[in-house]
Amino acid sequence: MQINKNLSAVAILLFFCFTAFSQQSDPSVHFVESQYNFGKIKENDGEVKHKFSFINKGEEPLILTSVRAGGGFEVIQYTGSPVMPGDSGSVEIMFNPANMHGRFNRAITVTATGRPSAVTLRLLGDVIPGEKSLEELFPQQIGNLRLRSNHISFGRISPGLISNATMETLNLSDESLEISFGQIPAHIKMEAVPRKLSPGAKGLITAEWDGTLVDDWGVITSHARVLIIGGSPGRDVIYLSANIQEDFSAMSDQEKAVAPVIYFEERVFDFGALRHGESIDHDFVFTNNGKSDLIIRKVRSGCGCTATEPQKTVLKPGETSSIKAVFNSRGFRGRQNKGITVISNDPANPSVLLRITGDVNTE
Repeated sequence: MQINKNLSAVAILLFFCFTAFSQQSDPSVHFVESQYNFGKIKENDGEVKHKFSFINKGEEPLILTSVRAGGGFEVIQYTGSPVMPGDSGSVEIMFNPANMHGRFNRAITVTATGRPSAVTLRLLGDVIPGEKSLEELFPQQIGNLRLRSNHISFGRISPGLISNATMETLNLSDESLEISFGQIPAHIKMEAVPRKLSPGAKGLITAEWDGTLVDDWGVITSHARVLIIGGSPGRDVIYLSANIQEDFSAMSDQEKAVAPVIYFEERVFDFGALRHGESIDHDFVFTNNGKSDLIIRKVRSGCGCTATEPQKTVLKPGETSSIKAVFNSRGFRGRQNKGITVISNDPANPSVLLRITGDVNTE
């Protein structure tokens, strides 16, 4: 019995010795450093590089099988030939800081034969935004007038309220520019301040949205023309938009408990496949699951899809109605995803998006 125990102990000892010897004989990748910090990098200073060095501390040739990097990093080169025991190799990474503002911490994954089979390297740093040129700060141009954007957004506005917005302008020409506006929608007032902009000077376009003159809901987009004395070649339109939404923020918990609740049996309809030129229609059925009247404010469909007003736009608690959506595949090919927006007085879901999806085949 004692002999068997001794033999077992010897067998275990031999197994661990063999395992240790086997591990020592495998290739073994050891990086001199597992991470590198670039520190502060200026965005406009261009690309930076770093080389990670490693040693094969095993007793067999080592081969790097892959090096993966992402998030603005690029693998320039890595040692692709077998690295003999005791020899060294490297992995070189390049980082482009353009449009990568702020701190970063990126992983580089290196896979190799031997032990360990995968190593994670890290590159850290902090990208300091570079100074932008005036042309970059004012990318839109109408004649000699430069603008921050060709779009003024009033954001979210409650019905019937008045909202104001501004946009900065710049005159980079050698002559004064006199600015005015044309074809302005009735609910919008616009003014250039100052009206006559000196060479090299900055100004403002001020705009006012009068919600008392708007009987609509959801995202509304308008446009006006920018007029410059001496003419304004090219595209001279500036867009203005607002999202008209009911404000439920002042509702009490008691009011919310008895509010209307819009419930759709389905919000996505997949028509499968249509041959080009065919049409499909579908009824989106909805119910008022709340405790007060549900009012459908607006039904708006996207490009290529039409939607009818529901049979009932005011639903008592428990009542049901439907919205018929029609999709005509003429002019469309491939995968389609069309949307219909339903705006109501449900404080929890004031805007619901319905979708129609499917494929249009041309064969």
